[in-house]
Amino acid sequence: MNIGCGIDIIEIDRIKESTEKAGTRFLNRVFTDAEIAYCESKKVQKYQSYAVRFAAKEATLKAVSKLLNNKYELEWKDIEILNDDNGKPQVNIDYNFDNRIKDIDISMSHCETYAVANVTVLYGENKMYKLFDSHSHLNDEKFNEDREFVIQENLKNNVTNLITAGYSVESSKKALEIAKKYEFMYTTCGISPNDIPQTKEELWKELEEVRKIVKENTDKIVAIGEIGLDYYWNTENKDLQKIAFIEQIKIANEFNLPIVIHTREAVMDTIQILKENVVEQKGVFHCCPQNRELIKEGLKLGFYISFAGPITFKNSKNANEMIELVPDDRLLIETDSPYLSPEPVRGRRNMPANVKYIAQKIAEVKNVPIENVAKMTFENTCRIFKIEV
Repeated sequence: MNIGCGIDIIEIDRIKESTEKAGTRFLNRVFTDAEIAYCESKKVQKYQSYAVRFAAKEATLKAVSKLLNNKYELEWKDIEILNDDNGKPQVNIDYNFDNRIKDIDISMSHCETYAVANVTVLYGENKMYKLFDSHSHLNDEKFNEDREFVIQENLKNNVTNLITAGYSVESSKKALEIAKKYEFMYTTCGISPNDIPQTKEELWKELEEVRKIVKENTDKIVAIGEIGLDYYWNTENKDLQKIAFIEQIKIANEFNLPIVIHTREAVMDTIQILKENVVEQKGVFHCCPQNRELIKEGLKLGFYISFAGPITFKNSKNANEMIELVPDDRLLIETDSPYLSPEPVRGRRNMPANVKYIAQKIAEVKNVPIENVAKMTFENTCRIFKIEV
């Protein structure tokens, strides 16, 4: 067992000034509704009550800091300080620590001028498991300033392997350039429906470029993708999208590779093309839309299903059902970073280290330890992409 300690002290007037200056905006940003109701009930001592809870939140954050990737994973309202039936303060944290926290002890006090809090956390060791982010975009410009730091953070968070996906000729070249620097990184090559050129002539040229890149880099390129159909962003070039999709399936078959599929608002056409154009090595529906028919038909055709951040969103109504539809041996996890950050880091730049939150969600739905999800998705990723590690 390990112990984490945190202590914080604050001037009560700071909280009073912030409240008077920003009003309810400050209170609603920092405190939960239950905390506000309790503090407001204290009348003349409400600022002392607010201040001591502010200090307690800071102390809690310090105490659990070693369990977080970074302090920004927890927001103010994720930590709630309320009293039990006996009047003893309790710390409630809205965060998945993989059941590592065994006990939290808190002590709070205040005088007329200052409020102070001390928090002690008893927690167990992190269980070791390997995670494979099956689809990321470390080739995106959003990582230009700190790409190496992000890669090191992945390793610290058990992400031992990842695939950096191409979506155009240039992005595929960039992904390949990055992947060649790391033994544990792989890449895909292809033209997504959102990146196809405007004319057939230009498309043929780019398809030949894809073929050339794949032929010269079979050691690092594990799939053709991401490819497919997108009628959400593009509706005027549906025919050209279909041509690009079919021609890249041919390239995949030529090089005995699976495909990585991007589909949005185009379920029926996507399935129809896959039925009429057999993909010999099958492939993956990446960042799979939460669509029952797509998942069922995709599984019938022998494809794998990869889930990303959206299954963790609080407004996702059918995520649990979609997860339960997928057999354990056809399930992959991904971040699609820097996009689609999962809860509890939604709204911030995503990175492969956050793939653990996808695994946690699946573990909760399937009622199994996260280690089980990590193991099966790791093995599934290696199987479909023919990766030996």
